[in-house]
Amino acid sequence: MKALTLTFEVSRPTVSHMKVDVHASDGVGWLVLTRPEVRNALDLDTIDELTAGLDQHRTAGERAIVVAGAGNAFCAGADLALVRTALAGVPAEVLGPLVDNLHEFIRRLRAFPAPVVAAVEGPAVGAGLGLALACDIRIAARSAVFIPGYFGIGASPDAGVSAFLTRSIGTARAESIILRNASISAEQAATWGMVEELVEDGGALHAAGALAGKLAGTPPLALLRTRELVDSATTHSLDEHLDAERKAVASMWPTDDFREGVSAFLERRDPKFTGG
Repeated sequence: MKALTLTFEVSRPTVSHMKVDVHASDGVGWLVLTRPEVRNALDLDTIDELTAGLDQHRTAGERAIVVAGAGNAFCAGADLALVRTALAGVPAEVLGPLVDNLHEFIRRLRAFPAPVVAAVEGPAVGAGLGLALACDIRIAARSAVFIPGYFGIGASPDAGVSAFLTRSIGTARAESIILRNASISAEQAATWGMVEELVEDGGALHAAGALAGKLAGTPPLALLRTRELVDSATTHSLDEHLDAERKAVASMWPTDDFREGVSAFLERRDPKFTGG
C-alpha cells in the first residue's frame, strides 16, 4: 500500500467549520482542532463540529482518519470559560450537554469503519486524553504529555478515560495515575505501549498521516469486530470472550471481504477490501 503524501490541499468539497479543520486527502480524512489560543479546549460547538466532520468523512467513504490539534497542544479538555459559566449557575445544565455530546462523538468514533490515528503534540488533558485514547493508534511528539486532570478539579473521569486508560496501561497504573493526577510523558507512554511511535516535535502530524495512508486498506468489518472484542476484553470471562470471538469471526465468513482476503492471499496479491 502506497504511503500517504501529506498535504492539506482539500481533495473534495468540505463543510465550513470554525473550530475544526475538516478535509480529506488520498482517502484519509482529517479532523484538526483549530483553537490554539485555548489549547484546543472543547466547547459544545467544537464537539458538534467534530461530530459533523466525522459524519462527513463517513459519507465520503474515507478509509482512515487522523485526529489532531493545531499549535502546541493536542487538547486541553473542557473549555474553562464554559466551566466558569457552569459554576455561576446549575453545573448540570451546562456541563451535562457537553459530556453527552462528547460521549456520543466517542461512540461514533469507535464505530467508524476505518482506522483512526491520533497525532499528539503537547498536552492531552482530561477529555483531550480521552479523545486521544479513543483513537486506534497514537503517534506522539516528544513534547506530548498525557494528564487525567480530573482530581485536580475535584471531578471523576469522563470521555472514556477510565476505560481506555485501564485497557492501555492496566488497572493499578490507571487508578494510580488518575488518583495522583500524574502526568505521563511521551517517553513513558511509549514504554507502556500507549503510543505507537515517538517522533520529534512538529513531526506527529506528518507521521500520523503517513501511518493512516498505510492503514487505509484495512478491512472495515474486521476492524469493527476487533474493536468490539478489544473493548469488551476486560469485562468478559475467558469463556465469554472465546464465545464472542467465535461469533465475531463467524460473522466474517460470508462477507465479500473474507472471500477477497483469502483469494488475494492464495493469489499472492494485495487485497482490496470494500466492507461488504
